[in-house]
Amino acid sequence: MTPNLRALLAAACLVALAPSAGLAAAPAPYTQDQLFHEFSGLWENMNRITVEKFETIAQPLRPEYLAKKEAQTRNRAEGRQILTSDAQCIPAGMPRVMLNASFEVLVRPDSLGLVTGGGGLQIRNIWTDGRKHTPVDDLFETFSGESIGTWEGDTLVVSTIGLRPTNEFLYGVQGNSMTVTERFRKVEPDVLEVATTVNDPVVFTTPWVYTTRYKRTTARTITENNYCVAALDRQVDKNGNEIFDLTPPNVPRPK
Repeated sequence: MTPNLRALLAAACLVALAPSAGLAAAPAPYTQDQLFHEFSGLWENMNRITVEKFETIAQPLRPEYLAKKEAQTRNRAEGRQILTSDAQCIPAGMPRVMLNASFEVLVRPDSLGLVTGGGGLQIRNIWTDGRKHTPVDDLFETFSGESIGTWEGDTLVVSTIGLRPTNEFLYGVQGNSMTVTERFRKVEPDVLEVATTVNDPVVFTTPWVYTTRYKRTTARTITENNYCVAALDRQVDKNGNEIFDLTPPNVPRPK
């Protein structure tokens, strides 16, 4: 084999083995107008359940975290005050925020904005402009985390990192080193399926996997639901049970 031929073969091998990180992201299967038509609007959870019922769903928790969740669930069922993030009006983090009753999708040229209701309006950005995740050392941790979306055919695959370690996603259970992967796919004209995989080797024995479906409605848009205003007047009786006093601020309470 001549030196020139050996050099050409070596160069070909380097190209074949080169990482794909430098390649352009797969284009969206929709034009901007089509993306707006397919994803914008208000999406409501088709299997909405109560907080109490959600907490009874089995997750692959390690024993110490399962015990924490069960203790908090039991206390709530008995009417006792539990200092969860909900009770303290702390924003719901990922992935819990996606299990909310509804969210509205705002379509932008470089991202999707997901606006959720609850204790106050929250917004989550899913970047679709081909950017990579911020290096971990430079990442600012938030409740929603940093979400990067890439297309696999007609499925938007979203990777989320950078979640706050204090993010409480189950009663008594906070994230530690969590990553969340979601696969958004239209299964019907007005039905969106989101298959979710939650990885946290400290909290879970195996990844937590579940699927949620949302139905689009055109009857209304997202609205603010400030239950946290009522939480400011929350009281506890001598037995530790919650009392709600919804008297508006600066109005004398009846004696």
